[in-house]
Amino acid sequence: MGRRRSKVFLTLATGLVALAVVLTGAFWPDGSGGSDEAGGNGDRSGEGARAAAAARGASAARTLDSLPGVRLSMVYAPGRGNPVTRAELTVTAEGMATGTLDAPVTGRAAMAWSGDQLYLKGDTDFWAQQGPHYGRDVSSSGHWVAPEKRDGYYMLSSFGVNAGSLNPKSLAALVRQVTADPAVVQEAAGSFQGRKAVAYTARGRTVTLADDAPHPLVAFEVNPADADPIETASWRSPSSSRGIRTAGLVVTGTGRAPSDDDRFYNPSVVARPEPATDEEATAVRATAAEAEAAAVPPLTSAQKVRESQGPVFTITNNDAYLCTTKPCSYSFTVTNDGNKPGDATLHVSFPGIPDRAHPLGTLSPGESRDVSGTRPNIAGPGQTVRHTDYAWVYSTAVYGPDPKVAQRLHARSLEPDDVFVATPLQPRVATLLDLMTKGAPKDDKSTNDAAVEVLRDVNSRGHLPWVMTLAASGRLQNPEDLAKNLATTDQTGDARVLQQVAHIMKADPTARVWYDGGYESDDGETYKADYIFISDRGGQETRRAAQVKTVESWQRLWKRLGDAVEQLNGEHKKGKVQKGKRLPEKAPPGFERVAQINLEQSVGDGYGYSRARLGEFLRSKKYAQARHKFCKENGELGIERLVIVNATGTHQWTDLSALDVPCRKAER
Repeated sequence: MGRRRSKVFLTLATGLVALAVVLTGAFWPDGSGGSDEAGGNGDRSGEGARAAAAARGASAARTLDSLPGVRLSMVYAPGRGNPVTRAELTVTAEGMATGTLDAPVTGRAAMAWSGDQLYLKGDTDFWAQQGPHYGRDVSSSGHWVAPEKRDGYYMLSSFGVNAGSLNPKSLAALVRQVTADPAVVQEAAGSFQGRKAVAYTARGRTVTLADDAPHPLVAFEVNPADADPIETASWRSPSSSRGIRTAGLVVTGTGRAPSDDDRFYNPSVVARPEPATDEEATAVRATAAEAEAAAVPPLTSAQKVRESQGPVFTITNNDAYLCTTKPCSYSFTVTNDGNKPGDATLHVSFPGIPDRAHPLGTLSPGESRDVSGTRPNIAGPGQTVRHTDYAWVYSTAVYGPDPKVAQRLHARSLEPDDVFVATPLQPRVATLLDLMTKGAPKDDKSTNDAAVEVLRDVNSRGHLPWVMTLAASGRLQNPEDLAKNLATTDQTGDARVLQQVAHIMKADPTARVWYDGGYESDDGETYKADYIFISDRGGQETRRAAQVKTVESWQRLWKRLGDAVEQLNGEHKKGKVQKGKRLPEKAPPGFERVAQINLEQSVGDGYGYSRARLGEFLRSKKYAQARHKFCKENGELGIERLVIVNATGTHQWTDLSALDVPCRKAER
């Protein structure tokens, strides 16, 4: 029999404003986890308990088999440090599904599943977090899309589960398999909406049943790659054989995902099911049929993406190569090659004439307008002078509403399209490029190149919407540090900090944030932390400085916690040569010191601990010495707030004496 695990159970977790971490959104029971009793069965490990488990599972399965559908509040965690996706789905008995998917921090999509095909209708931020590269901006125009595999990449890597396999009969089969397994382990699971519940675990799969008859299924946690009949979603190649379309997101039928797909490395699905009505099942069928009838294939090239996402302006120079008249004439044609109308102003500059603006009004798709005029001939008698003329189009659809942003970028030879995004994202990319470069001389090529390169990398990782949230807020206090900070967000820990900062900006409209940058205090000193923020929300000022530590191995928990406390107090690696962008670090005077620990799936059991179970672990006698990590060198308490984030939510402690912390409070 395998080692018992404390599993992830019910209740949608929500984070606190300005400290909520994007990993929240899993489930936990109403109570603290219950007593040692498991549904009143005294013999929890004997034949009687196993027989009772099988009987309860059979009862729950019969209830599921009779349902027209189920509603699911669920979290999909892809593994490998990737952020979770929350979903609200309704799945019919025959395996049709509709609902919504919420991507981390920002981005949402309506989804439908029918005939082993996924259909999506996402907003711009949702698509910007998906691969592959040329399909990430498939649409913000509100139409259904049928994703396909392309160039070895996978769309929707953040939700790799076959939604149709979450139907009531599949769940019934899962319940029977787990509860009838000879190695099943059962433990109390607290209460769900006032009903006592028991969790049954076998072969890494957990189903939680209400303790009272007919013992309905109230939660489950599985790896879809190992939970037949629940399955992962993978791809099969397009085929024209007999005219049958086979491209799309389909069931593998093997219970194991392809080995070359990182998406399925230790993924998990945690869900709370509730019965759906006949009317809800009928509505699912109607929406799924609408999606199937209206869906378009995704775009297959960068050029097609570019031309189908908004206005795209092309400039044609109609001048002769050699001018022999005085003055010279010039002529340009501006054409909108995109699929939407857009305003356009042609800017031209020639030697001796720095800039001329020619407003063209709004150009419809396919429409062209000509611009002509004269300029001086700078060649003297008998001379031939080579020169460069410049022409570019300013449009609010490309650069946003501030023409000064466009002018600064043009002076630097930068444009949003350098980052390879489609038109809906270009105004926000323009803002980012401007924020990251406007403090440097315009001929500082290294700053320009660094901004473009890091935004391309961020875009390829699907993190661009998070960064755009920072820029759109207008409240990031150290934009000059963005290129340096974003350069390392391919690492899980740094990505988590970026997510946190983006979430703060989105959730709190008053927060001013220093993202891994220097804060100049009234005492004349400069302080630094992973993030520092000042909020005036609710009319009360909040000042916090946080060190964020990502823990991927349970054995590293205390070490990483100690590092955070040391850094918040300027005591980390004292006397050693300090390297790296995060050193030296110290919280500013008067700021609440926050140690934030993000637990990843790889830590094992702790990833699913409740707040109560985490508290038990932290104050265990076994770790009496380790709890000195909370203290400064002089024995004083080193932090005011501990935050631990795992699959069950964001858990916070401000009274650290409840954890038997041995530090003394600082004298005031």
